[in-house]
Amino acid sequence: MMPVTLVRAERLTLAVLMCGVTSLALSDFVSPGYWLLAALAAVLRLLVGPRLALSELQASLIGWGGFVWVGLELAMGRAWVVAFTDFLLILSLAVTIEAATPRNHLHRMLVGLFLLLAAAVLTDSVLYIFPVAAFLWFMWRAAACLYGLNWPGGDLPGVAPGRDARLMLGIALATAAGFVLLPRFDVHSVLKPTQPRMQISGFTDEVQLGDFARELDPTVVLRIEAVGGAPERMERLLGGRYWRGVPLGRFTGSGWERLMQADIRRTGRGQDLRLGSGEGFGIAVFREASNHPYLQLPAGVQVIHDLPEPALMDAGGALRFEQAPARRLRIRMDVAARPAMLPDLAAPLPDERDISRVPPELTAWVRSLAQPGDTPAQTLSRVVAELQSWQYDLHAPIDAAHPVVSFLKSRRGHCELYATALALAARALGFPSRVVNGYYGGEWNDVGSFLLIRQQHAHSWVEVWQAGGWQRLDATPPARWQLSGVRFPLLDDVWETVRLSWYRYVLEFQNQDRTGLVRSVWQAVHDYGAKTLAVAVVLLLLGIGVRMVVRLLRRTASPIGMVDRWLLRHGIERLPHQPLRCLPAPAGIGDAAWQGFVRGWEMQAYAGVPAWSRARTRRELRALSA
Repeated sequence: MMPVTLVRAERLTLAVLMCGVTSLALSDFVSPGYWLLAALAAVLRLLVGPRLALSELQASLIGWGGFVWVGLELAMGRAWVVAFTDFLLILSLAVTIEAATPRNHLHRMLVGLFLLLAAAVLTDSVLYIFPVAAFLWFMWRAAACLYGLNWPGGDLPGVAPGRDARLMLGIALATAAGFVLLPRFDVHSVLKPTQPRMQISGFTDEVQLGDFARELDPTVVLRIEAVGGAPERMERLLGGRYWRGVPLGRFTGSGWERLMQADIRRTGRGQDLRLGSGEGFGIAVFREASNHPYLQLPAGVQVIHDLPEPALMDAGGALRFEQAPARRLRIRMDVAARPAMLPDLAAPLPDERDISRVPPELTAWVRSLAQPGDTPAQTLSRVVAELQSWQYDLHAPIDAAHPVVSFLKSRRGHCELYATALALAARALGFPSRVVNGYYGGEWNDVGSFLLIRQQHAHSWVEVWQAGGWQRLDATPPARWQLSGVRFPLLDDVWETVRLSWYRYVLEFQNQDRTGLVRSVWQAVHDYGAKTLAVAVVLLLLGIGVRMVVRLLRRTASPIGMVDRWLLRHGIERLPHQPLRCLPAPAGIGDAAWQGFVRGWEMQAYAGVPAWSRARTRRELRALSA
């Protein structure tokens, strides 16, 4: 039968290993088959015990097999970071079912550490904090357990968890200090070929009118945080804005396509892009890693600061990165307090005037709305008002072959159908037009005081060339913005606030943030004065000194201190690591009496019975001397 201390070491090192496996299970890169095998093996090992065990040679064969398999993955084009992680998970399977030996315990702890470090690169979920915290706890307990096995009394029960819990605060503070002080490394370029990214319906180069999402998707795609300013004012200024994405100018009869327009501006990495002027306020836009290269531009944008990737702007006003970034982005912008009209964009292209695919039924419907003496612009306004009186319906039946005609008959549909009908009506009246895909509005998060834009806020509207410039028109019924796919708003607000804090202060914590933190501390020192800081340092040192003295006095006056002084009077010096059972019976004390005292001491120290007080210890020592 395995000794109790070895059973404890077995469970602790398995817990360390599983913390690493769990952290990687949160990553989108890792196939579930890899970490599920290791997790199932750990569960079986805990249930069956040492009977489920392979020799060191057999476990090594599994590890070498994983090495060969990962080599094949690399040959098939898998990113080396992800392939290395796959190898670590296969190795974790091997060390999980390997026979329990001191070397095996060390292997488990090392593999768990490397798994946790790999997850720091591959995992961006806020839930990563839980396996990290558990890892710190179990690693400390496992190391203390294995360290004590070689000392006399290593077969005694482990230290009570409450005593180790006091050290966790110090370990957590040291970890936080290391996070702030250590340099940052860029790993996104390594992961770019395999980065999982979101499909976002608001930004596509091609739209088929029958393909619109049939459900309101609450997935968050943008988080907009105001840089300075009162939250109430920011809510008023940020709400109700259009976030422009892709202009689509060619109508195919069943959908829209983006026109190829000449690039008019190129901005390099780290440069600012100025699109307007005047007074405004700053915002920070957090964009999820997406499959599109377009950068969402809010109405009234003035300056985009420090672009994270080289970007191009075409004559249609679409701003896109040269390559779709594989990572989440934090982009700082200056935005006008009042959304301005569209900036100066290029004149219409021939496709944006094309009326060859405008259905005759739509042309006749537009004419039926015109009043005698109306100008084309007045008729267009009547078209907008008429469309806004119809019913918004995501589930309206759509004839894929003739979507516009079926929409005119049913008077129900989604925003892309409303935008299509308006754009084609404008062309029938002689106005060049195009459909624009992007986002509109959003939800204000009262818990974190920031704006959320979800997939369900993806929207289509129209830009019409009037009076020598592009004007924005939106024919979607207002009832559209009363729909939401969020089931528990308050819980969702709290969760999204936690996620934004994780992104901003952990994932996006960069060298300049550390510099800003140092400057803030220095400014606080300057504001409050060096004398105040000196007094604080003196008080801190004084408090540390007092605490050390108190701990020393408590140690001397503690029951174990009383026992140590009693032993010294009997000619025996106990080392800190030595349990009483390893000491010989003091002179003049019988073996039976000494062993009885030791059993009583170990029971109160390790077995969970009430601990001895100083008075109780004094009575026991007097009885032993008598």
